[in-house]
Amino acid sequence: MKRTSIAVAVLLLASAPAFADDPHAGHQDMTAAPVDHGESVYHLEGRWTDHRGADFTLASLRGGPVVIVMLYGSCTSACPILVHDAHRLESLLVGDVRKKTQFVLVSFDPVNDTPETLADYATGRGLDDPGWRFVQGDRAQIRALAMLLGVRYRDNGDGTFDHSNLITVLDADGRAVHRVEGLMRPMDAAATAVAGAAR
Repeated sequence: MKRTSIAVAVLLLASAPAFADDPHAGHQDMTAAPVDHGESVYHLEGRWTDHRGADFTLASLRGGPVVIVMLYGSCTSACPILVHDAHRLESLLVGDVRKKTQFVLVSFDPVNDTPETLADYATGRGLDDPGWRFVQGDRAQIRALAMLLGVRYRDNGDGTFDHSNLITVLDADGRAVHRVEGLMRPMDAAATAVAGAAR
């Protein structure tokens, strides 16, 4: 699916009567937890792997703004909308701010969301861009990152996850400076936060 068709798909998902009956939709009720905005995620150790098969540490992202989202690839309801929302945020960024900003989308599902699966996910949505990373790590790393970001999630044991719908803007030192909770929210304030973090 190309970027130009994401908006149409999102509108269909958001307006379809079956959306409330979707087994993946339960996570829409999980409110994000409070977060300490002074705590940097770059203190977390461990290596992650992106959809290109590249290993990296969170600390290697230091130096510019990062937009981080937690999701899982087989979700057919909220997660595609979260990805679209992150892309809407990117579309509001201009010039050097856009070039400096990294988008990191972290999977809750390390078993099924392999680098190869995530590569297909990124390519299928027209988001295999240098500034975007679809990422997997081990369960302990995922839990620790979610706690720092204030993302609540639960593995339902059937391939689905209940989780908060949250987009977080990190500053150059990995501290949360802005959060957007919910789906299809305005992104102007988030874009302003990204621009401030890019200075």
